[in-house]
Parts: sequence; structure tokens; C-alpha cells
Amino acid sequence: MTDAGADAAATRRSFAVAAFNGAWALIDKSDRSADDDRQMLTLAFASRWHWSEVGTPENRTIADWQVAHAASLIGEASLAITHAQAAYDAARSDALPDWLQASTAEGLARAHAAAGDQASYEVYAAEARQLVDRLEDEEDRELIRGQLATIPVASS
Repeated sequence: MTDAGADAAATRRSFAVAAFNGAWALIDKSDRSADDDRQMLTLAFASRWHWSEVGTPENRTIADWQVAHAASLIGEASLAITHAQAAYDAARSDALPDWLQASTAEGLARAHAAAGDQASYEVYAAEARQLVDRLEDEEDRELIRGQLATIPVASS
């Protein structure tokens, strides 16, 4: 790779990280406006696009997971399921780390909850909890358990 190509790739990685972090800040914002919601989704897609060009399979999977998360939060269930399923499948086909397999199961549970599909939510939430229980890293376990706890589900 030429110096110019390496510089371009480094710039793309920088943009991917900045967009991911910007989307995450809006995901965490408790009082998002409609403009914030659009910006959150735009940033998640921007991060995904950059990672699709210069990222690893892990980067791309996390980017799909983030798009699904953002889409779930704003009620775009079909979009959420599409990206959550892509992340879930990639985490398994690319033999990505255990924490990412647990996280993508959480993402699929969240997307199905956003769609109002209680049965599918329960299947993927149960899978995520089982995978989380097997994780060796306590920080990973707590992070994903915390994400599972924030999924709004219809009461039975």
C-alpha cells in the first residue's frame, strides 16, 4: 500500500471511530430529539460505511450491531432486524469473540422487541443471557447484561 493509500485508510478509520462514538453519545442521551434520532442513525450508518471499506470482520459486525441498536431505539424495527441479523450471522460465521456473539444475540433480541415480536425477543434474550454467563471477562458480562436490561419489552 502506498503512503497515500495508508493515509486514506487511516483517515477512514478515524472517521469510522468518530461516527461510532458520536452515535453512541446519542444512544446514551436520555432526552433525544427527533433531530438527534436522525443524527444518531446517520452517524451509525456513516461508521458502518467507513468500516465496510477499511475494517475487520469484527469492526463490520459491531457497526451492523450499532445500526440495529440505533434503529431499534427510534422504532425502525425492520431496519433493526436486518442489521441485527447480519451482525448475528457474521459473529458466528467469522468465529468472532464470544462477547460479540453474546452482544449480537442481545441486538437481535432488542430488534425483535422493537418489532413487538415477544417470542423472538425471548429466544434471543435467553441465548444472550446464556452466552453472557459463559464469558470470562466480568466487564464484558456486565456491559451486555446492562444492555439486555435496557430493552423495552411488552409485559405479558
